[in-house]
Amino acid sequence: MSIAERRARIADLERVRGSRVVSYVLSDRETFPPGVPGFNPPMQEIHPWVIELIRDWERVDRLDLVLHTRGGAIESVWPLVSALRARCKTLGVIVPFRAHSAGTLVCLGAREIVMDDFSELSPIDPTTGNPFNPRDPGNPQAQLGISVEDVAAYFDLARDLAGLRYEDHKVEVFKQLTAQIHPLALGNIQRVSLLIRKLGRELLAGNSSLTKEDVEGAVDALTTRFYTHLHFISRREARDLLGNMVVEPKPELASAIRALFDAYKSDLKLRERYELPAAIANEPSLSLRVLGGILETTERCYVNLTDLHVSQRPKFPPGVQVQVPVGQMVPLDQWPGRLYDYGLDRTGWVRADDDVEETYA
Repeated sequence: MSIAERRARIADLERVRGSRVVSYVLSDRETFPPGVPGFNPPMQEIHPWVIELIRDWERVDRLDLVLHTRGGAIESVWPLVSALRARCKTLGVIVPFRAHSAGTLVCLGAREIVMDDFSELSPIDPTTGNPFNPRDPGNPQAQLGISVEDVAAYFDLARDLAGLRYEDHKVEVFKQLTAQIHPLALGNIQRVSLLIRKLGRELLAGNSSLTKEDVEGAVDALTTRFYTHLHFISRREARDLLGNMVVEPKPELASAIRALFDAYKSDLKLRERYELPAAIANEPSLSLRVLGGILETTERCYVNLTDLHVSQRPKFPPGVQVQVPVGQMVPLDQWPGRLYDYGLDRTGWVRADDDVEETYA
């Protein structure tokens, strides 16, 4: 779809809402094998590009952020919300489908969260990365993430199910944990836990419809009550937590939101699984350009691009060794199993003055 067509749909949403609109849509496109770089970019520092989008605006009465993301860096949330608040009296977040994890935190900074019947928020218990995190046994070059709430649940398990309540029992439980996880990684978990709660409180504090008790209850629920990061929070559950902050769109608004998100689904190919084996076939390598997100207003557009090259090699069955003459490659078509290696040439946000290219993966 052309940029002009998307802008017309943004303008229609602005007309219905009586607002200015910024769209921030990140791809969550499925790939096979999972984990091909670029197709699922996390939320990261985005506010410099947002500032470029809205720098020339006069302060408006209402600004809406159309947000679709599976989450990302929690430190990106406050600068984004602050940049948007600086240009409006009332900030709204429109969730056409998913605003998970850090995306849910962004929603907490709004005066109003617009969710239809299929919109999803999620808990805000982050998974932390730290140089002292344990190595992934399946990929020693990578490190495992640690869920903040998983660590808290470990101590709950020891206390509530195992019945370990005496001080010497607690010390032993802690020793067992530090035998598996570096103490500095655990210290980082504590810092992140405190940060996520503080950030949640500060974001919600700007909403006059919530009491202090409401704020504490919502933060506690979003960090602990749902037990799993995979629980998706419906509009009804969100309204139970956040009250009148959460609103259901009327038919004309719902139609305008759906039309705009349909454009992003089409351009980002969100409903098309990317099949790497079919794309690379039996070639030794493949170069890709991946469209991972769109950030835009009616005046200007940025896109998230990842340029990468993929090389493949056979995955031999256990115990199988193959002798290959020097300078020759192992024939790929004789081996059904493949391993893929990825090399990134570029990734990030760039100004887009032309339409979305059909050459994107």
